[in-house]
Amino acid sequence: MSGEQSKLSKTALIGLVVGSMIGGGAFNIISDMGSNAGGLAIIIGWIITAVGMISLAFVFQNLTNKRPDLDGGIYSYARAGFGDFVGFSSAWGYWFAAFLGNVAYATLLMSAVGNFFPIFKGGNTLPSIIVASILLWGVHFLILRGVETATLINSIVTVAKLIPIFLAIVCMIVAFNFDTFMAGFAGMKGNIALPINFSNIMEQVRGTMLITVWVFTGIEGAVVFSGRAKTKKDVGTATVLGLL
Repeated sequence: MSGEQSKLSKTALIGLVVGSMIGGGAFNIISDMGSNAGGLAIIIGWIITAVGMISLAFVFQNLTNKRPDLDGGIYSYARAGFGDFVGFSSAWGYWFAAFLGNVAYATLLMSAVGNFFPIFKGGNTLPSIIVASILLWGVHFLILRGVETATLINSIVTVAKLIPIFLAIVCMIVAFNFDTFMAGFAGMKGNIALPINFSNIMEQVRGTMLITVWVFTGIEGAVVFSGRAKTKKDVGTATVLGLL
């Protein structure tokens, strides 16, 4: 297969962004947010995070359009702008964050499986570590077979992630109750609804944004694979479209 045929299309790049962002955080978001904030703080947190992430997506788009010669993703931008040390630190930091993220996802996966098979309960038992390691190495070797295999795997996994999310959205729309939504809109303390208070709301927003930012981790998915894109302009476009 020719080099051009093996490169990633815009659709594949969008899939990388979507698949990278929809991680374990997306499935815990309701319980995590509900235990930290009321509806008002959650809405404010989402708005602030969305503005920041959309701005970041446009930054990536502008960088890929201005410097199509850079193929190394976000760390190549850091190196070009600030030198080798910053570029190395950026690459090392990104790798380390991805490493810890994989550990977190593997633990979450095995913990979920533990609900059906007690041997994996908690996600941190020896059988959990062995099975999670096998799965991670299996994905690694499949990706080593080439871009096409990696793209196919990502597409399948992304669809598998989207189906339960869409089902959850439909269920929430059907079961939505305005009175329930407004109960504790400014937050709860015990079983008592709190009044709207600026300092209290801002404290809740800070806690919420730690969760919302985590959900958007992976927005750089297309940028990391910019060197394998058919057209460099597709990288920035895919980042923005994948986020939206």
